[in-house]
Amino acid sequence: MRRVSRLIAALALALTASLAPASSAFARGKATVEWTRVDAPEGKEGDRIARTLRNLLKEASRKADFGKAGKVALRAKITEYVVEKKGDVLRIRCTVIGRVEGGASAKSRISFGGDPNDPKALEKQVLTMVAHGVTSRLAAIARSRAEAEEKKKNAAREAED
Repeated sequence: MRRVSRLIAALALALTASLAPASSAFARGKATVEWTRVDAPEGKEGDRIARTLRNLLKEASRKADFGKAGKVALRAKITEYVVEKKGDVLRIRCTVIGRVEGGASAKSRISFGGDPNDPKALEKQVLTMVAHGVTSRLAAIARSRAEAEEKKKNAAREAED
């Protein structure tokens, strides 16, 4: 008798799970995100930092929810990148301004300290945090912009009818 009740409970659970609505992670629309330009301050390390930031921005934009915005063109510019060593701490300050082309901008700023024996790891950590910050804000801007355009289209359709 216990086996039958366990089997019925398992079947009920499986049926409930299969009838449940899809989670929002699978139901949301996918926007195509393109980073058209990533600028860094002039200097010997500027090009390398810009390439690293571009890769991290692409990775962050794959994780961010841009909604049903279609194609989104973005830009980023490193406005501040300062490396200071004070005693036994290496501190990196970084500011990035991102912009939705033809739209609003977002700024992400961080100052982070770490081990001076591994400056590349600290640099990557700082750039990753700044990239995720600016990308998530730009995604919110793109989502709200797409929603506003959708409302405008719906209002135009209702006016025609």
